[in-house]
Amino acid sequence: MFRHLSEIILNAISDSDKGAGDTSDPYKDISQSRAADPTQPVLRMFPKTTQGQKRRAFNPQWYSKYSWLEYSVSKDSAYCYACRHFSLLSASESVFTSQAGFSHWKKALYKDGGLTLHDRSDSHVNAMFAWREYKNRMLSDSGLMDLIDQEYKRKVEENRRYIKTIAEVLLLTATQKQAQRGHRESEDSDNRGNFIETLTVIANHDALISEKIREKGNAKYTSGTIQNEILECLANMVRDDIVKEVKESEVFSVIADESKDLQKKEQLSLVVRYYYSGAIHESFLDFQHAQDLDAKGLSDKIIQCLEKYGLNYKENLIGQGYDGAAVMSGKHSGEAARIQAEAKQAFYVHCNAHCLNLVLVDTVKSVAEVDCFFTLLQRLYVYMTGSYVHQKWMEVQKDMYGGQCRELQKLSDTRWACRAVACRNLLDRLPAVLHVLEQISSEDNGDRSVDARGLLAQIDLTFIALLTTFQKLLGTTKRLSDLLQAPSLDLAIAVDLIGSLHATFQEYRNETFAHDLWQEISDTAKLCNVAVENVKKKETTESELKTGQRYSPAFRASDHRSASLFFFAAPQRATSSPPNSTPSGIRPGGSLDSFC
Repeated sequence: MFRHLSEIILNAISDSDKGAGDTSDPYKDISQSRAADPTQPVLRMFPKTTQGQKRRAFNPQWYSKYSWLEYSVSKDSAYCYACRHFSLLSASESVFTSQAGFSHWKKALYKDGGLTLHDRSDSHVNAMFAWREYKNRMLSDSGLMDLIDQEYKRKVEENRRYIKTIAEVLLLTATQKQAQRGHRESEDSDNRGNFIETLTVIANHDALISEKIREKGNAKYTSGTIQNEILECLANMVRDDIVKEVKESEVFSVIADESKDLQKKEQLSLVVRYYYSGAIHESFLDFQHAQDLDAKGLSDKIIQCLEKYGLNYKENLIGQGYDGAAVMSGKHSGEAARIQAEAKQAFYVHCNAHCLNLVLVDTVKSVAEVDCFFTLLQRLYVYMTGSYVHQKWMEVQKDMYGGQCRELQKLSDTRWACRAVACRNLLDRLPAVLHVLEQISSEDNGDRSVDARGLLAQIDLTFIALLTTFQKLLGTTKRLSDLLQAPSLDLAIAVDLIGSLHATFQEYRNETFAHDLWQEISDTAKLCNVAVENVKKKETTESELKTGQRYSPAFRASDHRSASLFFFAAPQRATSSPPNSTPSGIRPGGSLDSFC
């Protein structure tokens, strides 16, 4: 009897306005929609018609027994309110839903006909069930519609919470630079990857997440494709905010550089620099695959990217920063010149931090002793990070210094500022390094012992002097490098900083600093049990200090004063500029320390 119950319920809980105007009933004196009540007029006298031997009429007392009954005065016929508005689409038409209606009053109360038979029919029972649910919802607002609405809202809320958890795990692994996928992610795998394993840990403390990731079905949102889509959505949200801020700030600059990814494909990274809400922002905008690495190809990529995000570069682009390669900085056909042809105000600035790095690289390459020193520094790092040696290195540090152990720093050819940290760490832990090398050199292990003896033999007074000198030089240079890379830096301050480094190096070129430096070298050598010969100090003339023309580059016992070492190790570019080349705004006597 209650077949197609789900269809009945859905029909009953549909929008309450549905059905208004849906009925094809042409009579205006009975209900026109389910929103209206059954039309049950009570007349002083109902029309009578001859049926059989008597004249018969509609009886209004039938309303109390059959609540679904309604009467049309114009047709003098009875209709079923429930069947007209709540019956299934597949239900067959009856006389109580026809246009003519029911008017055979003689058979109205027959047991097997009229009102009684219709009241027991399957289609009518189903319609009455739907009508009751509809009335319950309308009266108490707690019917099936609300129940299904509540269930729907609960499901939506659970799905949102689940997706949010997945997005947060993806953000965590992405910001921590962790690989998300595992080699094998099946349930029997011991390690299913960072993403799945993190989600599993969360599921152990969250019943909803546990249910979602363990239920059967495809809507788990843990596949690699879905992960990439979620990350792309998150990236687009961040990028939209960045573009909005850039547009509100109006003027902006671009910073671009290209490098190879793990697939050996050239990727052009684009950063926008702008002023927003009282602060300068540098925000990554996009990666672009650079197929053509010439000036035209790179400039076209940058312009296409700016146009893609609706940034008005022709009027609002006021600066562009790249490295000093000819393809970037070429005056006539370089990338900067091509973009400036489109954006007239896009002034090109060669990255000052990159310039500083180039100065350091070129200076070291010009001095053989310094080049060998850094090669030895890298060899020490490689040797001390070996599994066996590293364990001894940690044990010796704990015995000699206690507290937290330090690691030697790996050198980088592209970021010379990191060498300041390498020199500082090695200088602070040099006695421990020598102790480790001495222990291993006395062991009966061929390769390891020979390598230790070779490194130990090269750590002499010359090495300590170079280490101490470069710890001073690169420490000062690193402060400038860090300041030049600050997002809040402007061009005027950059010029002042470079001038201050120039002045600081000039201050280093005096006898007092040389004496203090040599004293520090001597103290370090004695601490490391390295012999320091007492030799006659060679006098330094004022002209020699100014020109930097000092002794032989080799650090010999006969002329081992630290001043000579410092003068050939320090960047000669510090004195190569003519006096009138100092930019305006630089304080000639200023020191870099005043900016820190």
